[in-house]
Amino acid sequence: MAYLLETHGLTKVLGGRRIVEDVSLHVRKGEVYGFLGPNGAGKTTVLKLVTGLLLPTAGEVVLFGEGGFFHALKRMGTVLEFPVFYERLTGRENLELHREYMGYYRHGSVEEALGLLGLAEAADRPVKCYSLGMRERLGIARALLHRPEFLILDEPLNGLDPEGIHQVRGLLKGLSVDYGVTVLVSSHILSEVESVADTVGVLAGGRLVEELSMKELRERSASFVEVLAKDGKRAAFVLAEKLGLSGFRVLEDGRIRIYEEGVSVEGLAGALSEAGAGVLSIGRRRETLEEYFLKLVGEGLQ
Repeated sequence: MAYLLETHGLTKVLGGRRIVEDVSLHVRKGEVYGFLGPNGAGKTTVLKLVTGLLLPTAGEVVLFGEGGFFHALKRMGTVLEFPVFYERLTGRENLELHREYMGYYRHGSVEEALGLLGLAEAADRPVKCYSLGMRERLGIARALLHRPEFLILDEPLNGLDPEGIHQVRGLLKGLSVDYGVTVLVSSHILSEVESVADTVGVLAGGRLVEELSMKELRERSASFVEVLAKDGKRAAFVLAEKLGLSGFRVLEDGRIRIYEEGVSVEGLAGALSEAGAGVLSIGRRRETLEEYFLKLVGEGLQ
């Protein structure tokens, strides 16, 4: 089984509006898959379709090499949107109830889940006293309680402090590397998952605009020549009209990024200086992963 999860042309129409269109995901067994996209891109809708909480208008979901959901539910752990609990019960009691519901009775499983998420000291406090970050961690503990093969987490780092974010990142990577758990984690911020993800899928406007490994993502972040000139308009005119360049972009702060291959930094500096543009700085740079991600999202929304 090459892929633990596949979707084929997944589409969802709600109220006459296409929320998700033709999404085909490929999640390999044992990897951490980062599902990225801005808020409102349709990530949660896709995850609800994957877990059977919504039925697709078109397309297919294949889990564990089979269609349908019933056979897969006990093999999965999920946290979608904001986790809900019995407020007056303690964290431990909420997990005990979930264990009963799942029919999973391994000794010590509740204590293990609480410990993994750093909730052992708060286990006997009512959930109504928990902070937002503690609720997020309790939701992950509940999803992990029965040792699932596939863990799906929707924006799990929301509300966590830096220590909690570091803890959850380490947990996700450990589950994948040490226990072979497949993890699909959604986020609207690349930096939240880039240190743990093996593969990323980028969703924008309900469409999957890219699916690639983190290695490929790092390799694709483009190199460019960046120019800052006293007279930005004159500099842009020289690039387009005198040098015949079209692959450049003028940023809001006046910097110009030239993406065309084979461009000489020295030649550019000379041409701009001769034209009186007044070069303040010029050099070769490389896009950050965050910049490349935002560029993909922008292209997907066009």
